[in-house]
Amino acid sequence: MQNALHRPVQWLRDMPARTALRICNNVHFREWLGARHDAALVRHRPRLPRLNAIGRQIVDALEEDGVFVTEIDALGLPGSEAMIDTSAMLAHRFAEEAHSRARDGQTFLYVPPEQIVANPRIFRWGLHERLLDIAEAYIGLPVAYDGAIINYTVADGRAVSTRKWHRDWEDRRMMKVAVYLHDVDHAGGPFQIISRHGAVQDDRSGFSYELADDAELEARLDKPIAPYLVSCEGLRGTVIFTDTARFYHRGKPATGRDRAAIFYSYFARRPRHPFLCERTGMKRRDIARLARYLPQRQRNAVLWHRQLSPLLRLIPPASL
Repeated sequence: MQNALHRPVQWLRDMPARTALRICNNVHFREWLGARHDAALVRHRPRLPRLNAIGRQIVDALEEDGVFVTEIDALGLPGSEAMIDTSAMLAHRFAEEAHSRARDGQTFLYVPPEQIVANPRIFRWGLHERLLDIAEAYIGLPVAYDGAIINYTVADGRAVSTRKWHRDWEDRRMMKVAVYLHDVDHAGGPFQIISRHGAVQDDRSGFSYELADDAELEARLDKPIAPYLVSCEGLRGTVIFTDTARFYHRGKPATGRDRAAIFYSYFARRPRHPFLCERTGMKRRDIARLARYLPQRQRNAVLWHRQLSPLLRLIPPASL
């Protein structure tokens, strides 16, 4: 009954964002948006950061295949082990509640964002200079940082919500960094991506975001997906860099054991769909508090919403 009552409330809450998406996909408006975006890319190109060897590998892989898998030690980022330890502890504490919510029919489960706010090392790990450099080099513009979310997948085998094939709707291209908080095998719900460009989404053709099962995706791509499917299995501390806006992806339905992973998100400082961003559930006042003593580049990335036009700032973000 509670879910049935929640749906119309959510529909009303999301109506401004859905309306804004339709306006942005109007053929004349999207051509104007595309021209502005192309000009911004050209202006910023001389200021793109220089990358080290692994950073260049990551960006090249994202351009070609949409995914790059490595181990967290290879990144050489201070505080990584403490971040994983704390995140894994929060996921473990959430497990019982996650199972209860799954039994009640909830399809998207994540550790309450207040717990990430209470453990700033988790949030701040995603603001390492090296990660911001990689995101900026790939996206081509100064980046926004949309924070961290610990996703929890119950091993119930259900192909629902983000366990179906989809593309994310925040921007034209984006970068997500996923870190496994324990070992993830084929039955443990690994992140999967189709490393083939699907039906074109750009300012010329417009953007759509329907979910798909295997058969629906093969019909959409007009090709079998098996030759292009990358299943990212790995040990605790496996790190996945991926573009979830350009490439179809999913969390494979878990059947053998639950999966817990933390996801960090990056997109352009002025994303195409700002009203479809802010996907962590964190409150803006908490984010502002976490940003208070950060260096200027990190503050600009965290407080990207303040740099939007007054009209865009008025549109409430769509619900998770």
